[in-house]
Amino acid sequence: MHERTNHPDRRTLLKAMGAGAIAATAPIAGGAVPAAAASATGATPVSRTASGAAGTAPAITPEELAHLPLVGGREFPIGLWWPPPPLQTTLARYQEIKNAGFTYTHSNNYLWADAYIQKYVLGIADQVGLSVVVDDATVRWMRDDFRISTEGGDFTLTPDEAKTKLKQVLDTYRPRSFWEVKDGRLLQNGGTGSGSAGLSRDGADWRDYTFAFDVAPRQTGGGGKYAQAGWAFRAKDPANAYVWLLSNSGYTTPAAPGYLVKVLFVNGSPAWVRPVPLTTAVTDGTWYHVETKVAGDTITTSVNGTVVDTTTDVTYARGRVGFREAGPESALFDNVKVTAADGKVLLTDDFSGNLEAWNAPNAGGSPAFAGLDIYDEPSPDKFETLAHLVRICRELDPNALPYINLLPTNDQNYVRQFVDVVKPVLLSFDRYPLMADGTDDPGYFLNWKIVREEGLRAGLPTWIFIQTGAYGNRRQPTAAELLWQVNVSLAYGAKGIQYFTYWTPDPARGEGFQPALITVDGKRTDRYDAAKNINLYWLAPVGRELKPLVSESVTHAHDDPLPAGATAWTPDEVVKSVQGDAVVLGRFIDPERAGTRWLLIANRSHSERSVTQVELDPATVGKVARFDPRIGSYVDQDRLRLTANLDPGAAVLYRLQEA
Repeated sequence: MHERTNHPDRRTLLKAMGAGAIAATAPIAGGAVPAAAASATGATPVSRTASGAAGTAPAITPEELAHLPLVGGREFPIGLWWPPPPLQTTLARYQEIKNAGFTYTHSNNYLWADAYIQKYVLGIADQVGLSVVVDDATVRWMRDDFRISTEGGDFTLTPDEAKTKLKQVLDTYRPRSFWEVKDGRLLQNGGTGSGSAGLSRDGADWRDYTFAFDVAPRQTGGGGKYAQAGWAFRAKDPANAYVWLLSNSGYTTPAAPGYLVKVLFVNGSPAWVRPVPLTTAVTDGTWYHVETKVAGDTITTSVNGTVVDTTTDVTYARGRVGFREAGPESALFDNVKVTAADGKVLLTDDFSGNLEAWNAPNAGGSPAFAGLDIYDEPSPDKFETLAHLVRICRELDPNALPYINLLPTNDQNYVRQFVDVVKPVLLSFDRYPLMADGTDDPGYFLNWKIVREEGLRAGLPTWIFIQTGAYGNRRQPTAAELLWQVNVSLAYGAKGIQYFTYWTPDPARGEGFQPALITVDGKRTDRYDAAKNINLYWLAPVGRELKPLVSESVTHAHDDPLPAGATAWTPDEVVKSVQGDAVVLGRFIDPERAGTRWLLIANRSHSERSVTQVELDPATVGKVARFDPRIGSYVDQDRLRLTANLDPGAAVLYRLQEA
């Protein structure tokens, strides 16, 4: 039937919006919780039986890694340490970071681990599309002033006490949703006072379809106890949609046993509200099968197989589907099916998995939150405490990154003990190789060798910091030296690159910091421009190619004298000969793509060009393609003898396929 178009009274309007609503001006949903990333991380599964600290979690699996921010997904993580200070924490400054190709920032140093500042940073970062690894004062307090242990003693927290505090920290920053999967069903437990809707990720262009699902409204304590469940369709966004409600609130006098309440939301406010009395009772916890069919300007709704309403409206002709609650309302949803007019199934979800098909409504926190800075450069006496913090963080929020960065070291036992005791989710380390006397750190490659080997043994991605400025006994890098650090690290299997520092530390620290990417007074240096060029036009596209791959080997050809930790190249079944200047050869495989390898040839020198000929074995390699970062794809090569003509610090990536 066709409904009246008179304007609703205020009582009816507020009921439709939810018992907690006192105004009709806000959007019906906040920001969406980001979906869990789901792609390879470059780690391979391993079997380890080494024991760690009492009560620690098992080693993280590749499946768990794939769901972590920054670690998972296709985008290569490009981060920075030492972000702008509080007075420079502005939208323009964070847009400047984003424009330079960074994907995330650590929120440390100048920001003082202040929770209010951290939340402000998250809000700014979210606006420009950056992620943030948060440095929090409570985490510092737990790790620095206390030991976390089951053994007791002075200045000791039990794991349960640490869990209580860490949950408070996570709840301060992490995005929380009104949605959760519970016992194989979707539970929406509440919403904002003006309503919160979650919508399907797909469907912006869906026109004519039938939206079918099962729903069980649940009784609330608000507004005199009622049950009300809402669904959205032809939704442009959460603020512009048709929202129908199944309710037992008293929309008319005398009250009906139940209602279909129809609301048209425009820019977050109801344009009209039309309650339709039902002969079927709507009761707490009872399941109903609902179907809403949109065909042209006609909307037909049935409950339990009976048509209860037909409405004509032309406001929205296309859009997504979803579910919506307001204030204290809650409901269970299940067995979603969206079918196009031609019978094609557009969406099905029985909520037996996760919510990856949906943009769930945000109940607080920030989508920019990626995880917590747990510790920087720990000594072994901290490993037990860090093991508990990592375990607790993983238990409380599997989608939060518990980040730890290791000391530079040439002691493999240090890294191995860290891996076996702490059970980290990645291996990050810093080592700044460009010395003030013009030489390079002689232990740099050995440190990389150790981290690479332990990362492969444990199935963990490896990250590194690169040096951006002079301090202490380190020199000011050239653009080529920035690029050299990046490419050598990629050849050794790096799955994340971080810049130290972004903003220049204040001279009052007394460590002799010279200008990094941004000076202490906020001016860009030529290294900012160099990093921007590297990040956007080389590291981001090449990193996407290398991120899901596993390091097969890394060798140095014509590198004389061979640095400590480096392995000299020798002929094998893939590379027959290498002639010319010194290069680092990084070789990679994809465990799921047999017969294909990748070869990164990096100039060993950061000050001179190199010309190197690499001859591939035709018995193994039948087809070669060079990756072109400008177009993001591979260009076929017509020969198996490759000539790498490389600028200082530069590299080239090839894909090798079997004969």
